[in-house]
Amino acid sequence: MRLLDQLTGDRSALLAAQAANLALMREAVAASRTCTAVRPYAEHLTPDGLQDAPLMTREHVAEWGSRPDAPHRITVGDTRLVLRSSGSSGRVRTLLHDRAFNERVEALGARGVCWDGLGENPFVVNALAPGDLFGGFGFADAVLARRGAAVLPAGTTLPAHHLAELVADLGVHAMVSLPGFVERLWAQAPEALSGLRTLFYLGDRMTPATAERLAQHGVRIRSFAYSTTETGPVGHQCAELTGTDHHVHEDLVLAEVVDEDGRRLPDGTPGALAVTVLADTGTALVRYLVGDNATLRPSDCACGSAARILRIGARDDVSANLDGTLVTRSMFDEALRPLGLPAEAAYQVASETRDGLVRLTLRGTALRGIAADRALAALSGHQTLRKVTCSARFSGMEVDAEAAPRMTTRAKAPFFWNEGEHP
Repeated sequence: MRLLDQLTGDRSALLAAQAANLALMREAVAASRTCTAVRPYAEHLTPDGLQDAPLMTREHVAEWGSRPDAPHRITVGDTRLVLRSSGSSGRVRTLLHDRAFNERVEALGARGVCWDGLGENPFVVNALAPGDLFGGFGFADAVLARRGAAVLPAGTTLPAHHLAELVADLGVHAMVSLPGFVERLWAQAPEALSGLRTLFYLGDRMTPATAERLAQHGVRIRSFAYSTTETGPVGHQCAELTGTDHHVHEDLVLAEVVDEDGRRLPDGTPGALAVTVLADTGTALVRYLVGDNATLRPSDCACGSAARILRIGARDDVSANLDGTLVTRSMFDEALRPLGLPAEAAYQVASETRDGLVRLTLRGTALRGIAADRALAALSGHQTLRKVTCSARFSGMEVDAEAAPRMTTRAKAPFFWNEGEHP
C-alpha cells in the first residue's frame, strides 16, 4: 500500500494513490479464500463502484467475532495485536490487527498530528488508559515517539497533584487524554492543564464548555486523530482546522456520507459516515458504518491540503434498558433542555437497583441550577421516560451537579452508568 509523505499539493496525485491502493485491495479480496463477506463485491472496489457495495455495520463485525478465518479477513495469520471496542457505540467488538495494520496506523497518526508550536523534543504526557485491550495508549505512545517527543507515560491512575507537579517541574508542553479525564483533572488539579501549550484529545468529543475553559488559559485544543478501534486513523486536524473538522487520509481511507439506504449524499449534506480502509492484508472494512454522522466538503483549507474535509456530527444515539424500558440519551436531553441544560452537555444518568427498586442519579456540572424535583417532573412529562419514573418500582432520583460523571478503566464516561456493574 502506498502512503504519501504529505497530503498537500496536487489532488490528482492523491486520487491516483487512492485508486492504486484500491486496486491492490480489490485483487487481494478477489484472491482471498476467507473473505467471503466481501469477495462477491470485489469488482466494486473502485472509486466509482464502491457505492454499489453493501454497507458493513458494527453488528456485522461483532457477529463475525475474532476468528482468524472470519468472513471479513483478507489474510490469515500475522496477528500482532488484539483489541476490544469499549461498547460505547454498540456491541463490544474484538479486533485482530496484523503487522501491516499497526504500521499503517502509526504512520498515519504521525503524519497527521499537528505539531505546531511544540518544537523538536517537547515533553508530552500520555494520559490515556493502558491495558484493558484498549489501543489508544499504545497508539499515542508510538505516534509521539515517531514525532520525537519526550513521552511521560502517566496513564490515568497517577494522582492529580503528582501530575500537576510533573507538568510544572518539567515544563510539560502537551498532554494526550480522553475528554472525561480532562474533566476530572480540571476538578482536582486545574494547574496541571492550565500550564500546557496544547491539549490533544482522543476517543470522545471535547465539550464546548471544557474547550472554552482551556482556551481562556491559552491552551490550544487539538484532535490527536479521528480514529476508531476498527479502522485506525480516518482523519487528522491541521493547524487551520478546529472543532470536529478533519482532513481525511484519502490515500488509505475512503470516506462516504450516506443515507439510510447507503446512497452517497451531496457535499455538505449530513448523513451516516461509512469508511473503507484500503488494505490488502488483515481485515477488510468496506463501507463500514463507524457510528458517527458527518458531512464532507472539498478542501479549501489554508494549510494547502488536497484532502477533503470531514466534519463529525452527532454520534448515533446511545440507549439503555431501565427497568424494562428502552431509553436513549436524546430523550433525557429533550426532557431537560427546557430547564436550561446546555447543548452537548457532559452529564451522566446512573441507575441502581436495590431490593427490587430502581433509583436514578444525574451527575455532572452541566446540571447546575437544575433541582432534583424539577428534573424529575421534566422526566415524568416525557412519554417514554415516565414509564421509568412513574413505575411502582421507582424509588427516587437525585441530581449531583458537583460530581463529574463516573469513568471506566479506560477513562471513558459513558452516558448511562449502572452502579451495579461499576461499583
